[in-house]
This record gives sequence, C-alpha cells and structure tokens, in this order.
Amino acid sequence: MWAATSAAAVSVPGVLIPQSPTLRPFPTPRILPSGAARPLQATPASRRPPATAVRARSAAGPGYLPESEFYKIEAVLRPWRVSYVSSGLLEMGIRGVTVSDVRGFGAQGGSTERHGGSEFSEDTFIAKVKMEIVICKEQVEAVIDKIIEKARTGEIGDGKIFVIPVSDVVRIRTGERGKEAERMTGGLSDRLTSVVSIS
Repeated sequence: MWAATSAAAVSVPGVLIPQSPTLRPFPTPRILPSGAARPLQATPASRRPPATAVRARSAAGPGYLPESEFYKIEAVLRPWRVSYVSSGLLEMGIRGVTVSDVRGFGAQGGSTERHGGSEFSEDTFIAKVKMEIVICKEQVEAVIDKIIEKARTGEIGDGKIFVIPVSDVVRIRTGERGKEAERMTGGLSDRLTSVVSIS
C-alpha cells in the first residue's frame, strides 16, 4: 500500500506507477513479448523465507499418489544447485539419475537471475537443469524432501518437482523387470564394497 495520498501517477503501457516524494518508485518495468509489463524487483531480505528446513507439505489425503510401484521424480532446478542435489541423493543411496539442460520460464519468467554476486537477465527463457530419477513408492517423500533441502535458495526460480507414476522398469543389459531392474546393483560402488582387504 502507498501511504501518501498526494502521490502523482505516471502512466507506462500496461502499468500505473505511483510517484511519491516519500516513497521510492518501482524499478523501470520490462515490456514482455506479450505486451504486458512487469516491474523488476529484488526480494528484500525481510520478505525472503527463513533459512530453516522446508519439507513438502502433505497432500489432502493419504492416497494422493496414483497407485504405482515406481515413480519418476522430475526436478527442474537452477544449474548451480545440481551438484548439491546429486551429492545429497548419493548420500541417501540414490543412484541412476538422468540430467539434461533445459530452458523455459515459470514465475521467474525472464526476470533477473542472481548467481555469484552478479546479476544477469534472459529475454525469454531461462537456463535450468532437469533431473530425472525413478524410485520405489517408499522413497518418494524422502527424495522430494532431499531435493528441496539441497536446491532451495528461497527466491523465485528455485524450480519445481513433478511426480509421475511409472508402470514398469526394464534393465536392457539383463532383461530384468520391476524391482530387480530398478535396484542399482552391479555398479562401481557395489564392486568397491565387495572387495575384501587381506591383511
């Protein structure tokens, strides 16, 4: 709310920006391709979410996930948070992660991005990374919570997580299906743990 009642108004296409001697005006608005204008604003420290742990809020009912044995978690993240998330997943024993570079927009929609103390902006789409993980139903909530913990900065643009039911998993090398195929066995870490040291 603007406290001053004698404020003049300056018209910008699609936006009315009040001007007041006692209040700072908004930054210059960016005109988006659709013609809509939106002011660029940095999130003040007082309005940022606290740095405490955040968990996914529970859904309306206990059976909110469609019935399936496996689920694919798709997480669209800031590129520089991917190493934090992958390290956190490895600590949990989650392997078998697919990562791809993607571009798009959501609430951030071409606004200014901050990283390493510098600001830059994209005209239309913003570079993100999509991580895809197929896991058992029992692991879904723990994986979601770990991704939130490691990827969250508290500012617009942290990304989204999508949970998709998967009907089956097939390992190409052996032809195994279901839980046998979903389990990550036979990899480098399994070979390293099976080595017995002779003293």
